[in-house]
Amino acid sequence: MKTRGEGWRMRKWRHVKVFGGLMVCLLLVAAAGPAVLGAPKVPLTVLRVGADPSYRPISYTDKSGKMIGYDVDFATALAKRLGVPLHYEGVAWDGIIPALQSHKIDTITDMVITPEREKVVAFSEPYLQQGVTTVVRTNYPGNPGKSDLAKLRVGVMVNTSAADAVGHIPGVKPVTYNTVPDEYNDLILGRIDVVAVEGINAGYSAKAIYPGKLRVTGKELVDKPELIGAAFRKDDTALVTAANAAIRAMIADGTLQQINRKWFGNINLIPTR
Repeated sequence: MKTRGEGWRMRKWRHVKVFGGLMVCLLLVAAAGPAVLGAPKVPLTVLRVGADPSYRPISYTDKSGKMIGYDVDFATALAKRLGVPLHYEGVAWDGIIPALQSHKIDTITDMVITPEREKVVAFSEPYLQQGVTTVVRTNYPGNPGKSDLAKLRVGVMVNTSAADAVGHIPGVKPVTYNTVPDEYNDLILGRIDVVAVEGINAGYSAKAIYPGKLRVTGKELVDKPELIGAAFRKDDTALVTAANAAIRAMIADGTLQQINRKWFGNINLIPTR
């Protein structure tokens, strides 16, 4: 039998739990920010986004452990347009599509659109474009391009557009990596001769992370810029439709251009429509 003191403690604990639950709800609503007028309705209470946690300047972890980057800002703006809070987390790139398909995340907001990927995921309209280039040590003699790679030790990250580009170059047998920093470190140490990588990452990394150690050759490994969009499960048609409407609005009112300028300067990387 409960004593009077025990009953009071139980009632107090129930009050604490209710108050705590309300605080969590308030924090969740606050995280969403003010809803955008006319935001499309989506079948979500929170937008769960997965991203490579070490892909500068798109998505990476700062010294405090917080994820920052272009994609974080884009996903934040997208969630606000959709009227839901954002949950953004790092996911190993070689397992990111399985994470989407198993409902661990709702979208991958930065992924190059390819025919192979379109077989397994649904893409939004493209909102960013990039090329694939090569990076070498600063003192490397020459600027290796497509015709040179078969004679060199080439590093590339798995499951990337750079890996796809290298895979279409005859005679190239690349050394594969799970992260971009690993391939850059091996390049600096002389274990490989060149890294094939997406142009956005190449320019940022050579200038901001490895100044004086690495340089971008400017040699393109693809014939035309690659288009980037957000990937969704194929059956999430309502979410794809809403995301497309949000992306169009972000382009029309200059929100996307502001995010681009913050991370890439005055280079226009928004695809022509």
